[in-house]
Amino acid sequence: MAKKSASSSSFSALSWLSRPSEFPLQNTCAVFGSEEFLRREVILALKSRVLGTDSSQDFSYTSFDGNLISWSQVLEELSTLPMFGENIRLVVINSADDFTAKNKDFLETYISQPSSTSFLILELHTFAANTRLYKLLNESGTLIDCKPPAETELTAWVLFRAQNSHHFQLTPEAAKLLVEQAGTEMGLLDQELQKLSLVVKTGNVVQPAQIRQLSGSWRQRQAWDLIDYMLTGQTSEALQCLESLLSAGEAPIKLVAAMAASMRRLAAATRIIVSAHKKGTRISLDSALKEAGVNPYFISKTRAQLQRLGSERAEQLLPLLVELDFDLKGDSSLDARLLLERFILRLSAPRNR
Repeated sequence: MAKKSASSSSFSALSWLSRPSEFPLQNTCAVFGSEEFLRREVILALKSRVLGTDSSQDFSYTSFDGNLISWSQVLEELSTLPMFGENIRLVVINSADDFTAKNKDFLETYISQPSSTSFLILELHTFAANTRLYKLLNESGTLIDCKPPAETELTAWVLFRAQNSHHFQLTPEAAKLLVEQAGTEMGLLDQELQKLSLVVKTGNVVQPAQIRQLSGSWRQRQAWDLIDYMLTGQTSEALQCLESLLSAGEAPIKLVAAMAASMRRLAAATRIIVSAHKKGTRISLDSALKEAGVNPYFISKTRAQLQRLGSERAEQLLPLLVELDFDLKGDSSLDARLLLERFILRLSAPRNR
């Protein structure tokens, strides 16, 4: 049986995703928790269950950005009859934390008597269990908790995901090693499984030796960690990663290439926002990040990084990277380590207010 909370309408995401058709659903649902990959997977599975897999069902599907929508607009959509004689309309409110806080009275009233022809999903990063809205959904709706799984659960998920989504198998030892090498972020793990699926024949069983050979290397992980630490203001940790990489013989110019690959999308999103502002239009940060090509699973993390940088530094990302590249190639007499440290300090320092 799947893990449940005290109420039969509350489920863990991993349990629900393993057998989504077996669980009861009400017409209102909250998908919440800090693991963005799980939230996206749950919403995709809910869409498939509520509307089916026929592409024509998209006419009965509406997705809103919770930061840009009003309750009256949502209610109008929920009250609109499904198109082409379909049985139900699906309405999803993404990034609904602030929306829920501002419209909790309206939502409480609606959840008590929801439309019989509509299905409402609230996607939230956090959802306090002591709120009246949470308790109402626990009684008459559906709650799906997308908290990060424990390492043992993660290993089991890797085995399940490889076989059911990517059509190959791993030994338990290989799955555990993949988690150790790639880390516990589910989006990154799924990317590793996707890469493995390209070189593993359907039905084959992957052994630990193949994971060591084919999965991301220690240097790649350290480079990713360095970038994450730098963009989240963890200067000491970023400098430690730099020291480890340089001590292991990593070429400074390769580090710049890795940084550029991550930061180009931040810079592109900034250009999209600035361009919209100049035209007198408005675009949400999440929409700009999606347009810039950021993986949906990493929108939340990338949004926080860009907000922390601020518009002034974000607009200077590419010029700073170009300057660093030229300096490392001979335009500066400074040591490569000092140039990289200076770059890290520029971006990890607190944002000017």
